Amino acid sequence: MKWFRTNFDTCFIILQVWVDGLMVLLGCVLGLTTFRWLEAGLFAETTTASYGQVFVLITGITLGCFWAFGLYRWRKSILNVEEYQAVFKAVVASFFVSSTAILFLRKQDGEQEQTNFIYKLLQPFHEMLYLDKNILEYSRVLFLVVFFTIFLVTVLQRGISFQVLSWFHAKGFGNTNVAVFGTGPMALRIEKKLRLFPTLGYNFVGFLDDDPSRHDEKLRGYPILGGRKDLARLKQAHHIARVFVAAPLMDEDELVDLCSRLEDIGIEYQVVPRLYHFFSRRITVDNLDSVPLITPSEDPVRPFYRLGKRIIDLFAALFVLVFTAPLLLLIAFLVKRESKGPVLFSQIRVGLGGRTFRMLKFRTMFTEMCGDAVSPDSKKDPRITKVGRFLRSSSLDELPQFINVLRGEMSLVGPRPEMPFIVESYSAIDRLRLDAKPGITGLWQVSEARKSPIHENIDYDLYYIENQSIVLDLVIFFLTATAVLRIKTTH
Repeated sequence: MKWFRTNFDTCFIILQVWVDGLMVLLGCVLGLTTFRWLEAGLFAETTTASYGQVFVLITGITLGCFWAFGLYRWRKSILNVEEYQAVFKAVVASFFVSSTAILFLRKQDGEQEQTNFIYKLLQPFHEMLYLDKNILEYSRVLFLVVFFTIFLVTVLQRGISFQVLSWFHAKGFGNTNVAVFGTGPMALRIEKKLRLFPTLGYNFVGFLDDDPSRHDEKLRGYPILGGRKDLARLKQAHHIARVFVAAPLMDEDELVDLCSRLEDIGIEYQVVPRLYHFFSRRITVDNLDSVPLITPSEDPVRPFYRLGKRIIDLFAALFVLVFTAPLLLLIAFLVKRESKGPVLFSQIRVGLGGRTFRMLKFRTMFTEMCGDAVSPDSKKDPRITKVGRFLRSSSLDELPQFINVLRGEMSLVGPRPEMPFIVESYSAIDRLRLDAKPGITGLWQVSEARKSPIHENIDYDLYYIENQSIVLDLVIFFLTATAVLRIKTTH
């Protein structure tokens, strides 16, 4: 058991490669089965063996693409959204690479063999590498269905693997002992992240500070272990493998000295930059001779993304409103029957660019208790009606917001819109949330941080704003659906 705990990371990655391979093969078989079901009898003259040969090739290429896109690089993540995006990119790359490989590796006849350079080069491996010469006669739609199925199966499997990995981390397997250098607000913020998300695989042992008068103190229940001069001793005593340097106001010479000491001792480190929120934006690093210059950059594909996002918003909102029309009428009847007042609750919220709009929801509180106040954080809040309690727990109170989506005031995915009195207290950094159209759901909603106020978790919104893509939106929507189902099963 001790060996397994020590080598957990390596064991898990090796197992992940094998599971990925099996899932890709399964995706190929399911894709073929689905296509055959849709196009019965189309492949009557082809053999299962020829498909098996192609599927093995696709599996090898897909695993190679997974490696190229960093899917076997050990990383720490709270939501795993980057992994899902990497899976999408890797599967798309595998589709094109596999198509090219199939074109060159199929058996050829007569004169074609004499003129094909690649065929001659690989001739010694003829029986092992070359594919059925009739392979190009297979339907192109088949390959699209196969790779789409591979993507779905892999995303599902990776989601389960992430939950399994999180469970192991929560039980102490594969955890890395870490410390935070600093005792200021940023250090406390890092400590809070580590405490709230033990599934990251970090075991927080304490703070570090150069002030010797504080070395006997405790901060949030954790000891201040020592300073930079004690690093070698602390590494041995607490098995510290990584240090988060969270002292943004530290002098540059002191920071360089600290990092050098950590390198000499063999402790990995990561530094929170002084303007860390600035680094969450898309930037490029240029040079003026030997002086590095940080330059904000625009993503040239954003206009196309916005157009695609708007089209998806319109179709999704129309579909949901039409499909759930009977349910909307039933909810309206129940809300009206239980208490006096309007069925819908509208409230002024701040959206894209600071523009205000009226956000719609089913009324979940008694009319005389509605207003611009902090949202209820308890099921027993006296302001909430019985029907409202159910609507909140099932998220059905949010359905009228699809009307806001149709109007263009909101999107399916984006930062949650706040009330004006909260936005008025925004700092310059907080106002960056207004650079994107607000959404019905977002990264904050599918994280454990949703239990605390939105404006205290700006990191999620900044990450989303600077990494917007159709793939990320689909991932967040998928995580939202699973989160809602999970909430329903626990009530």
